[in-house]
Amino acid sequence: MSLTRQFKGITADFIDRIVPVKPIERSVTEQNHLNRASRRMHLYFCRTCPSSIEIKRHCQKLGLKVVEKDVLRVNAYRNELLHGGGAPRVPCLRVADGQDENWLYSRDKILEYLNQRF
Repeated sequence: MSLTRQFKGITADFIDRIVPVKPIERSVTEQNHLNRASRRMHLYFCRTCPSSIEIKRHCQKLGLKVVEKDVLRVNAYRNELLHGGGAPRVPCLRVADGQDENWLYSRDKILEYLNQRF
């Protein structure tokens, strides 16, 4: 990992911890529906990855309560990512719809999916 990318990651993590995200205001019933839908999504991320932090903040802005899994803190999450999705890369969004599981790895694909669905 380049020094520039590491610096960006550290800066993004610092900003994420300091600056709160204002979620979109929705009705209670609509928010409850989103909460149920977002519980089936798992975001595998790393606190030093700028793309991961961008995806995490975007989910917060949309008002989604996705399950967040930091792969650097818990090795079991990294193993889930490796065995389920096939690659130990972050950011990754796992979407479980009934019997189907989709693993989205690209930042652009994840943002496109979130914007299209929510």
